[in-house]
Formats: sequence, C-alpha cells, structure tokens
Amino acid sequence: MARLKQAKVALQEAYDTFNQAVEKPLPALALSNTDSIQNLLNIVIRRESLSVAKKSSFPNKLSADLRKKLADVLLLIDKVDIEIIKANAKSTSTSVDKA
Repeated sequence: MARLKQAKVALQEAYDTFNQAVEKPLPALALSNTDSIQNLLNIVIRRESLSVAKKSSFPNKLSADLRKKLADVLLLIDKVDIEIIKANAKSTSTSVDKA
C-alpha cells in the first residue's frame, strides 16, 4: 500500500505540472476512481495523437511522464507492481548471464 500512496503522490505532481504546461487543462483527477484514471490516460493519449497530426507544440516529456504515472497507479490498483517485475527480470537475466 505504501507504493500505491507514493505512486498517487507522484501522479498528482505530474498531473499538476502537465496542466501548468498546456493551454487546455485536463479534467479533474480523482485518485480514488479507477475509471477516472483510465479516462484521463485515454485523454492524454488522444491529445498526443492530435498534436502530432496537427504538428502543434505539445509537452511530450511531461505527457510521457504523466502517462507512465497513470499506468503505474492503474497497475498498482490491480495489485501489479511493475518495479518488482522489472527487478525480478533483471535479477533473472543477471543470473542467466553468470551461468
């Protein structure tokens, strides 16, 4: 649960930073509602696609960071910790390399 709380704090910070950088702010962030978080992820992806199609300026680094944090929170809500999976994969590949 501590990891989920950390991820939610990081998501809120990324959300606030992103909203400061764009002309049209995102809809309100409801951290307790999975559907709201999923909807927000879809909105960010759509805005990225539109900016590429229109060749307009868009905070791509901030957008990528926000998408990452949205996905992380969604996975943690589903009890999937990507950091643990990455650590396990890294330790497995390291032990295979040594063999």
